[in-house]
Amino acid sequence: MPPVGNDVVDLSDPENVGKSHDRRFCRRVFNDDELALIAASLQPDTMLWAIWAAKEAAYKAVSRIDASVCSIPKKFPVVLETSSSSMDNVSMKGIAVSPLGNVFVRISAENGMLHAVAAETTETLARVIAWVKIVPACGAEPSEFARKILREEIARRLACPFDDLAVLKENERPWAPYIVCRDVRLPVQISLSHDGRFAAVAFD
Repeated sequence: MPPVGNDVVDLSDPENVGKSHDRRFCRRVFNDDELALIAASLQPDTMLWAIWAAKEAAYKAVSRIDASVCSIPKKFPVVLETSSSSMDNVSMKGIAVSPLGNVFVRISAENGMLHAVAAETTETLARVIAWVKIVPACGAEPSEFARKILREEIARRLACPFDDLAVLKENERPWAPYIVCRDVRLPVQISLSHDGRFAAVAFD
């Protein structure tokens, strides 16, 4: 089953606000075409994080195919094919060109967050189920919260007890997560992400 990847960005996090003005960061991460897209955008920070998240999601997907692939942003140039936006919502599709070939991405931004999902084929991308939730303010650990909401959804879909499911990590690079039911690995491709107030999951 082709792997999937996802990445979420909290657009209101102080570390993320105004990043399009950080010339040193931008030159290190983006190529000239990407910089031109950011500069031409009416929402340059949103465009910056859209391209960044597409790169990250694509890396997470292809690193499962070849663990030797490095997470170097400039090695994943992004070409956006379609884009629509309003004051409150942004929706984009495109391609991240990875060292292993094209990876297809879809990107959405709303309610202060941006989310990118990536897959090796358009068919897989169309199947991927993904969503973002706000991490509870009562001290919940973001990565553990992401695992919890994934287990809840898998339990609901498979009609199996929540406590029978566990999210584990590979013992070697890329240390990717996978899900088991009573110690049996399920044929489900998963991806987890969190940033600031948000946790995100994607699975096929």
